[in-house]
Amino acid sequence: MSASMSTTHALPLIEPQALLPDMDWQTWRSAGVIARAAGRGPTLMLLHGGTGSWTHWIRNLPTLAQHFRVIVPDLPGMGESLDVPPDCDLDAYGHYLLAAVEGGLVPPGEPFMVAGFSYGGVMSAWLAARLPERVTGVCLLGPGGFPPGAWTRPSLKPIPPGASDDEQNAIHRRNLELMMVGDPRRIDALAVAMQRRNHSLVRFKSRFLGYRDTLGPSLRATRCPVLCILGDRDPLPQPDAAARAAYLESNSQRLTCRIVPDASHWVAYEQPDIVNRLMIGFFTELHEPGRKFDLQGAQARHADLRGSENP
Repeated sequence: MSASMSTTHALPLIEPQALLPDMDWQTWRSAGVIARAAGRGPTLMLLHGGTGSWTHWIRNLPTLAQHFRVIVPDLPGMGESLDVPPDCDLDAYGHYLLAAVEGGLVPPGEPFMVAGFSYGGVMSAWLAARLPERVTGVCLLGPGGFPPGAWTRPSLKPIPPGASDDEQNAIHRRNLELMMVGDPRRIDALAVAMQRRNHSLVRFKSRFLGYRDTLGPSLRATRCPVLCILGDRDPLPQPDAAARAAYLESNSQRLTCRIVPDASHWVAYEQPDIVNRLMIGFFTELHEPGRKFDLQGAQARHADLRGSENP
């Protein structure tokens, strides 16, 4: 991965063409939502987490684009996409995303798959419940949207007014360690730069929807197979990832969970090789004629990947 450097703060230029120059990128806007796409194959839309942008998938895009046409929008009220009212409820917010999907985010009428991280998981399930004829598979990665008592949020430090670059970087690095990335050695300058950019661009506080019981109702209305990938060190699930997996599976007959070792909340960034294998295996199997996703076999319920080399 290479990156051009801005001269202002000596931080990477956060653009796909700069960070992933070997990929052929397309960029467009649909109903106010900006999206980027690369790769060829079945369409897979990737929805980032709260206070995020397309950059949440930085370590997954090169591999996934070898198997799918990946579409990575900035969600409404975040990144470079349109503003939304700060008091949106789930359906009101979702209709901004739905308008973008139906307006050309995905080719008209084309079936597609969707994966969502954290708050993006809430919106992935919401889309699947409302477009049952088009969404053929869903992957949730460290999803939000759980009732009170099923989660806790680390106490993150705000950025004080007038903080220097070094002070801002130190605070963002610490917040990433508290909530997103379990091993501080994995928090490099690029991760901090991406977090600074994402934080500076967010206008919609997704936690007001992500920290409520917004996922279960959508899952109960979802018809397609669902794979959920959880980090075993994610600080949000209470009391632990196994309880989170059991809760998720109780809300869907077509859902299975995998618990990834040595990973915190941002599981796709911290363990990209394992996550990429799981996603590719799941979504590819959905598109192989005559085969179905086996909830009892290799993708066994509550399976812990510790020591496993195969998805």
